[in-house]
Amino acid sequence: MGGQEHTLRYAVAAWFGANGDRERAHTTRVFVKAPRTGVEDPIICVYVDSHAYVTDLNANRDLYLARLANWGYHVSGIEFSVDREARRKVVAGRQDTAQRASHEKPLSSEQQAYVQQLLEGAPEALRPSISKAIIASIQATDQF
Repeated sequence: MGGQEHTLRYAVAAWFGANGDRERAHTTRVFVKAPRTGVEDPIICVYVDSHAYVTDLNANRDLYLARLANWGYHVSGIEFSVDREARRKVVAGRQDTAQRASHEKPLSSEQQAYVQQLLEGAPEALRPSISKAIIASIQATDQF
């Protein structure tokens, strides 16, 4: 397993674990970018479902950086963007959640074990939503 995938998984777990239901509901994808020259920590990129929510997130950028740091995930920056692909799906009224879930391939036992490992530090009440987010990220990126 390469370092980039490892960083991506922890970024997803940290973002969903460090934030609340509102952030989890609007987040569509989380990516990690290489750090800028001279900086060791990566940049986390969070894609959300609306332009209005990007504005809200940018207004509170320092709060999100602090939450990630408190979760134990240190980044040199954070970028928020609208996920145009997800937005098109919403506007076009594409497949509903149940239909999409039926087309997703199940996780391997190794992937399931890794999800459980990431959830170990998460509060019990947040584990179901964090687990869903991590699984969706693994399935969407097919990186493991």
